[in-house]
Amino acid sequence: MNKKKNINKLILKKLYNNFVIFYKFDILFAFILLILVSITASTYPYLIQIIFDGLINKNSNWMFIPFLIAVLALFRGIVMYLQIKHVAKISLKIGRDIQKKLSNHILFSDVAVISNISSGNHISRVMNDVHLIREGLEKSINNLIKDFLTIIFLFCYLFWLDWILSIIVILIYPLALKPIISIGKKQRFYAKSLQEHLEGLTSFLSEIFRSVSMIKSYSIENKERDRINNSLNLLFEKMYNLVKGRAKILPILEVLGGLAVAIVIYVASFRVMSGDLSPGSVIGFVTALLMLAQPARALGTFNTVAQEGLSALERIFNQLEIKPKIEGIISKKDFKLNMSIGPKIEFNNVSFMHSKDEMILKNVSLKIKSCEKIAIIGPSGSGKTTILKLLSRFFDPTSGRILINNNELNKCDLSSLRQTISLVSQDVIIYNDTFYNNILLGDLNASPEKVKNASKKAKIHDYIMSLTDGYDTIIGEGGNTLSGGQKQRISIARAFLKNSPILLLDEITSSLDKMTSKSIKNSFHDLSKNKTCITITHKLEDLKSFDRIILIDNGKLIVEGNHKTLSKESKIYQNLIKN
Repeated sequence: MNKKKNINKLILKKLYNNFVIFYKFDILFAFILLILVSITASTYPYLIQIIFDGLINKNSNWMFIPFLIAVLALFRGIVMYLQIKHVAKISLKIGRDIQKKLSNHILFSDVAVISNISSGNHISRVMNDVHLIREGLEKSINNLIKDFLTIIFLFCYLFWLDWILSIIVILIYPLALKPIISIGKKQRFYAKSLQEHLEGLTSFLSEIFRSVSMIKSYSIENKERDRINNSLNLLFEKMYNLVKGRAKILPILEVLGGLAVAIVIYVASFRVMSGDLSPGSVIGFVTALLMLAQPARALGTFNTVAQEGLSALERIFNQLEIKPKIEGIISKKDFKLNMSIGPKIEFNNVSFMHSKDEMILKNVSLKIKSCEKIAIIGPSGSGKTTILKLLSRFFDPTSGRILINNNELNKCDLSSLRQTISLVSQDVIIYNDTFYNNILLGDLNASPEKVKNASKKAKIHDYIMSLTDGYDTIIGEGGNTLSGGQKQRISIARAFLKNSPILLLDEITSSLDKMTSKSIKNSFHDLSKNKTCITITHKLEDLKSFDRIILIDNGKLIVEGNHKTLSKESKIYQNLIKN
């Protein structure tokens, strides 16, 4: 119990220091508005008491009160509008700031951290979790402040009217605290379970909708339909658990509220007959008691909403605490790479372990000369792509060193390192944007003329110009309007625009037909001039054009040399070609 309280305090402290503190003056203004709303609410019972006392005593002192109630209602309506709008604005701003910080944190996290959690999970945290936090913040300001203040002001009026009846009310309402707190604890558990399921469901549905063509080609719609239905049924159960928890609060408060009114009326009737209370005072008291029901209900349901918000906050802060080991940890002293031609590259006894049980590279030593063109071949899972990822510093070696022009990678400025490398893979990322903006990713500062020149070199310019809107044509999500070859040409155009001295190519023609493959290879022949080029390929017919061929198997460098030498001297290479 104490541990949970300490966790909640820590979470709320982080929320305040990281986000809420920037809006403290906005919250102060909201607090003033909330006080005005609360005071005006507690004024109604007193005005009603005056009216009924006037009617019973047959005097005209009450005649101006209805007009005063109308004016009070107008004033309260204006203040409530300002209060609701202002509180919503505060919660939306804080929610937006959390979304920004979380999104930026994910964007600048290490590749290893990002890849461990699916994109659907990230989206769920940015959208669903922050929605719960925003709702919790709004309820906190409205319920904890407005409703709490309203209850205080109403009780002040009740005690001023009759302290005996007020004590009866105070003794009854706390009976609801224990079940409400107990329900709140369960709600936090259900909320966490729901949020985790929403993460998986978002990722799952995204995967399904991206793979519609494959699903239809294998005629597995029924299977996927059942998976979707099962996931949505489970979502219903988890959401229903939350609804049931919330539904228990209001009946508890309703029963206790009715009990309080019944007892008050019973006791008050004796006090009226004994002359201790006027009938108007009883009506005022009961009116105030009935008005207590709404803020009391709001405070009761607040605990469940707060627990759901705290659960979401806990998950988000846990993610924000994961510090990058590679990204963003760059001092001003780090060496900035600056070169105009392809550098020499060295792998010195490099090993890499992706997890505790999986050694992907094992003591790989490799020297690549300046502007040398090498091909890396080997079976799937042998560690070829890992070499490119280590060179791009998406990961750091478990042991050993990687050097560019004798500079260790982990001592180089990360931004300048990435600028020296153009990575082109078989999986081309295309944004749902224009051709121009997709190609511009190669160099955001490039002029329109440079973008067009890069497109011409990549042999995609003519196709773009054949479209009605030319470079302003929206490609569509994932490039679904383009062929595989056209996607690759956009990737090549980016590489031409970036013009980096190191060129990394990962199976760029593996899924293309022979004609398209040949055309794209011609584009890369122009692109790779004066560059150090490392290519992963399974197409053995291309190997004759490389300066050197590296054969890797099971994470180890087996043999290296050019095609002519290996064809004569390496039985492994000979068998590979033969098979």
